[in-house]
Formats: sequence, structure tokens, C-alpha cells
Amino acid sequence: MKLTDECVPCLLSRVVYEVSLCSPEKASDALRECEKVVAEMRSNEISSVEFASEIHRRAYSLLGTKDPYSELKRRSNEVAVRLLPEAESFVNNSSDRLRAAMIASIIGNLLDFGISGSLSDPELLKKEFLSMVHEPLGGDDSAEIEGLLESTDELFFLADNCGEIVFDRLLLEEIKSLGPRIVLVVKGSPILTDVTREDIEGMGIERIVDEIAETKGFAVGLDLWSGENDRLVRRLKSSELIISKGMANFEALSEHNWNVIAYLLRVKCNPVASALGAERDTNVIKLIRS
Repeated sequence: MKLTDECVPCLLSRVVYEVSLCSPEKASDALRECEKVVAEMRSNEISSVEFASEIHRRAYSLLGTKDPYSELKRRSNEVAVRLLPEAESFVNNSSDRLRAAMIASIIGNLLDFGISGSLSDPELLKKEFLSMVHEPLGGDDSAEIEGLLESTDELFFLADNCGEIVFDRLLLEEIKSLGPRIVLVVKGSPILTDVTREDIEGMGIERIVDEIAETKGFAVGLDLWSGENDRLVRRLKSSELIISKGMANFEALSEHNWNVIAYLLRVKCNPVASALGAERDTNVIKLIRS
């Protein structure tokens, strides 16, 4: 997805938020540094994720920390684990377990902080979860995805945020029951609240998936512009199916053609809503074939 005018104030607002987590006194300096990125890189031709990655790179460098979201990530996982019995009950009592697991997985996407359309605190998910799983979907290709899964030998599952990954486990279990080999893709280094291998230690996810692959570089979504992830990209290009969680992965991957890709996400902003052809503030399960 290309950068839009609406993306810029959203990104700067998130910089203010992440600075407030660890060094609020540096907010003005961080904004000035990130405004330089806006002046240097703003273009209708650049992808929103490449632009966002450089914005956050500058902010992190000024803050002098590798992971300003570390405490929020920990709390998000804790809240999600406490909610897991309710999510499991929702899936177990559904007539379509896979679709229910997809919905629960998408609800976890609200655990993304500092942007409009997300929760401001992990604890709020406890109040919202049961009502949100029953919201109508803004797009639902779950039946077609299930049909594909029954004949797929291997798929790539691109994880998104901490907290969300706890609910992803339910979806991974349902997918695994249909037989395919699963390659879980996580971040190789911390950025925002995205999941790293370290963040999933002790969750038992490694017993469900067949392989855990780590991205390279410091990037929102997936770095498809620097060449650092060429080996992973080649595997993705030849894969039978990609399941992509969250907006940032959509913003990155929608710039390219893939054989078959399923996007599972909460639509939190107008540019993504327009790109997907969906309503803002809805949950979407969308399958796209090359």
C-alpha cells in the first residue's frame, strides 16, 4: 500500500506515544527528527511501511532503546492468556471452528497501541472481547480458505502483535488439524508490539508449528525493499498459501503479487479500508489470488 497524506500524522502521533512510554522529555526532539524523515522521504510512490520503518528507526535511535514497548508486550500477553478460556469456549461452541478461531485471532489485533482504532490499554480487551467476537465481519472468505487448507501441503503464517499471538494459537491449532505444514514468521528484532521468537517462548506454539522463521532488518510489516529478506521472500513467492495477520503486513504485502494470500485483520484506518474495499472498524477475512 502506498503512503497517503493521512498516514503521516498517524505515524507522528505514534512516535509521541512510544516516546511517552520511556522518555517523555524527548518528545520534541523525536518529533523534530521524524519531521526530517517526512521532508526527505514523503512521496506518493513510497510504501507506507517503508516510510513508517524509517520514522520509527529515527525515533528508536534517539530514545536509545531497542524495545520501548517491552512492558506493554508483556502485559498484552498476560491479558490475552487470562482471556484464553473465553476464546476457547467461543471456538468450541461454534458450528464453524476455523471461522471462529479466525475471528478470535483478529480480535487480538486490537492489542496494538498508539494508533486510532486500537485499545489504549490491554485490560480493555477483557471488556470488549465477548461483544466483538459477535460483530458482523466486514468481509468473510473463511469458507474458501478452509477449502484451500484441506488441500495445502505447506503454508506461511505471518504473525503480528504480542497478545494477539495468544489467540493466534487457537487458529494455528485449527489449521494444523487440517494437515498442512505451518511455517510461522515472526520478527527477528523488536519493533512496535510485533512478536519476536523471544516473545512466544513458553507458549507451546513451537509444538504446533513445524518451523519458525525470523524476518531480517528493522521494519514495520515485512521489509521487501532492502533485499535483506530475499530468501524468505522467495519462499513466500513459491508458497501455496500465505496467511497474513494485521494491517502492517497487509500494507507491506499488498504491494506485491503472491500465489494465494489470506488477510486477517482489524481495519483501523481509512487508507487501509480503501485499499481493502472494506469499512473502517470492521474485522476482515479476505482471500486474494494472484
